[in-house]
Amino acid sequence: MHPTVAAVKELHAQVLRAHGGSPGIRDENLLESAVAAPQATMMGQPMIEDPVEMAASYLFYLCRNHPFVDGNKRAALATCLVFLSQNGLLPKEIMDHDALEGFVLDVAASRIDRDETTRRLRALLEPEIAEKIGDRGT
Repeated sequence: MHPTVAAVKELHAQVLRAHGGSPGIRDENLLESAVAAPQATMMGQPMIEDPVEMAASYLFYLCRNHPFVDGNKRAALATCLVFLSQNGLLPKEIMDHDALEGFVLDVAASRIDRDETTRRLRALLEPEIAEKIGDRGT
């Protein structure tokens, strides 16, 4: 289950209502690109099949594309976590908040690439998800 552009806009609005910030979209095309990237296909097959990699890609591209006027990191994290939750992969006990914050800041500051984003997200989620993903055969 993938988020739509409209769903990401709504998550962004919710984040701003909860934590403040300036509303607005800086670049609609960058938003659409960030949402589409994890859903890309080649010859009818998804380019990303691993759900943790998909979640990391939403975080990565929304942070890096910076489509909103404000709240990009928060909206990116919210999208990532909602995607994990909707796919049954969000742990009952949320990860270490300090580690999560540092991770998102590293993504936004371009200190890590998409592969490292995936690796670090997986490390934050494990061992809780290892068993769930293994059960799916992915």
